[in-house]
Amino acid sequence: MEMAQFLSLEWFEEVDRAAANSERAGSAGELGAGPALVVEISVTGAPQGDVRYQVVVEGERAWVVPPGAEFKPPQVELRSDYATMTGIAAGRLSVIEALSLGRARVSGYTAALAGDGWFLTGLDLLPAVVRARTTF
Repeated sequence: MEMAQFLSLEWFEEVDRAAANSERAGSAGELGAGPALVVEISVTGAPQGDVRYQVVVEGERAWVVPPGAEFKPPQVELRSDYATMTGIAAGRLSVIEALSLGRARVSGYTAALAGDGWFLTGLDLLPAVVRARTTF
């Protein structure tokens, strides 16, 4: 099984394929209904250089907008270093832990994060199939 490096172009393609398969299966996850939320994620110090992408949540769907694609205006921005984001993506660290330890910063309309509680309760937006095929 080929493993994609976290935050590489291949990794973003893998995330996209997993989202498409999830939609075809009718499983959109545990996200509550509500207005669209766009979280822009900036990662410094990745092997590919600094990486910026977005997670868009709309109703019961969530998807990733990869680097180089057309971004929507974000309501919230999350910034961290590669080591911290790797820990979050690998499931070893929650976003809340990273924020409370000062290893990540959040700005913007942060009240939007509490709307459905998905962000604050640590919902895992990385499908297990992608995590299993990711090199961290």
